[in-house]
Amino acid sequence: MLPALLPLLLACAPPTFPEDSLLPWQERIVESSYPARFDAVWSATLATTADFYPVDVPDKANGRITTEWVVGASDYIFSVFSGTRIPEKIRYRLHVDITERQGRTVVRVRNQEQVEKDIISANLVFTGAIYEWIDVPSSTKKEQELLEAIADNLARGKGEPPPDVDFRE
Repeated sequence: MLPALLPLLLACAPPTFPEDSLLPWQERIVESSYPARFDAVWSATLATTADFYPVDVPDKANGRITTEWVVGASDYIFSVFSGTRIPEKIRYRLHVDITERQGRTVVRVRNQEQVEKDIISANLVFTGAIYEWIDVPSSTKKEQELLEAIADNLARGKGEPPPDVDFRE
């Protein structure tokens, strides 16, 4: 009788989702290079970043822009309720580094992304808070969208069509 029920039990198993096989947190850097001077890329990057995110620390001397923490919904980590995927609550902040290299200006974007989990389901040690932020890898979607918007902003400033953006992970 058990062998007859086995296919039925397997059919009732919840579906697997991409986040089920996530690796432990790792930093994923996305970068693009632009055929423009540092000052032009800095201005376009700062303006574009400020359009999308609250900027915390702009540091032109070191070529670094850091955003404030932004709370939102994950684009790849979900809870499942009655077979419905519900995006997990996340917070993230972007670190943007701008450097000149071989006549081009390189923009590197790192996303520090965290998911909020309760200590019981995440198997954490109680430290006085029921919920804690846990580092997770980024899908790199936000980073790529920012780099594309920077390219568009640079092109509009020069009156040229948007250049092809070459992403490297």
